Amino acid sequence: MTHSRRNFLKLMALGAVAAGCSPIIDNQLQPPMPDATNLIAAQTATPIVHLLNRTTFGATSTLVQDVETVGMETWLEQQFDYPAIDDWQMNLRLRRLDTLTMTAADLLSFTRTPDKRYVANELAAAMLIKAIYSKRQFYEVLVNFWSDHFNIYHFKKTTYTLKTVDDREVIRPHALGNFGDMLRASAHSPAMLVYLDNIANEKSHPNENYAREIMELHTLGVDGGYTENDVQEVARCFTGWSVSNRGAFEYRPEWHDDGEKQVLGHTIAAGGGKSDGDRVLEILINHPNTARYLVTKLVRRFVADDPPTPLVNDLTGTWRESNGDIPTVMRRLLQHDLFWTAPPKFKRPLEMVISLLRATNATYNGKTALVQRLQTMGQRPFGFATPDGYPDRADEWRGSLVPRWNFALDAVHGGQGGVSIPIGDWQQFAGDDAINRLGQAILLRDLTPQENQAILSVVGEKDRYNQSDIRTLLAMLLSSPAFQWR
Repeated sequence: MTHSRRNFLKLMALGAVAAGCSPIIDNQLQPPMPDATNLIAAQTATPIVHLLNRTTFGATSTLVQDVETVGMETWLEQQFDYPAIDDWQMNLRLRRLDTLTMTAADLLSFTRTPDKRYVANELAAAMLIKAIYSKRQFYEVLVNFWSDHFNIYHFKKTTYTLKTVDDREVIRPHALGNFGDMLRASAHSPAMLVYLDNIANEKSHPNENYAREIMELHTLGVDGGYTENDVQEVARCFTGWSVSNRGAFEYRPEWHDDGEKQVLGHTIAAGGGKSDGDRVLEILINHPNTARYLVTKLVRRFVADDPPTPLVNDLTGTWRESNGDIPTVMRRLLQHDLFWTAPPKFKRPLEMVISLLRATNATYNGKTALVQRLQTMGQRPFGFATPDGYPDRADEWRGSLVPRWNFALDAVHGGQGGVSIPIGDWQQFAGDDAINRLGQAILLRDLTPQENQAILSVVGEKDRYNQSDIRTLLAMLLSSPAFQWR
């Protein structure tokens, strides 16, 4: 790898200039993050590219052509009807990941081996394979969203095995379904009950962790109107909701506090047993603050870091009218003018990595090396320790860009384990107007004069670029400020 840090800084300086910052000096390690509005103001994406940047893990030139052929509305309706999309090619890539279909009991038994991270690594690799290759892209984006919303850290007690079942039986069946059904499934999920300590929730020593998080993070939001007394009462309602030694949901009546409870202004009569918890779920599902909190998160994910109030108000009404029907809400969101005029969103590390692999038509073989690389970049799948999930605002990810540059360099030079980019296929861009043609293929637009000049200052102008040059050009484009936004 001959491409120096100095040369990368030359390219990154372009972002600072476009943002109105001072030019970057060569010995500076980390340039300031350019402002997205200034950076891309003159580079407005086409409607198709904008749609794909928000509803997939990365627009590609091939996918843009596909959508141009069938039309945006048709393509999007196909994405909503994801079970009808034949994903056999992606499924073939999952065949060697043998733990994905195991029962909880088999997984718990299987992991009594020296490598207890094996199951967790396979689920993380499967997530990446699906995000990179699935034709059901909108569905996979929503699976990722709800996985963050109902976050379960992979490495607490038995969650490294039980999360595989949670992914298969809680998140995926409901990601484009009804929120109430997903909340009910999550409340019965052994992985969730282990992660948030409800397995220790017994009437003589109530554990309030799950009770607090189901209101603060899963439904009402931190300012959603509940009190400390509500936390205590909800915890009482969920006493006895536990997990068997075979990894299945188990209600233990002898652990349950069967007295009367008061939850968010509702009286839950004594003697209800397990139904006390079920009653809490219905109260939370139908609470008006739940609709607003969840809609705000969806708008932040798909529209802007600071969700526009008019859109949140509109979608809150849609959520309540549809009783939390996710397709109905998402159709309304994607039809709204504020979606189509949304500012750029900064890619999180996971999004940057997957979009890079999609843009370059890379092969990922499911090896753990890519999972580990994402861990060093701060976003290993299912690797966020606290229950709020990976943050979804640019401010949380504006740290060092160096790991992104290093990943781009390693990927295009064959130095990232498990990843192979077909550099030979990119030789078709080696001739006339090579730099701009490569820019069109990666950024899906013409390069600006400033971008073109920044790249020329590193590689020089040639009649034909060799394979080493093509690697350098790809690395620079994939590391450029523009590629860090969607």
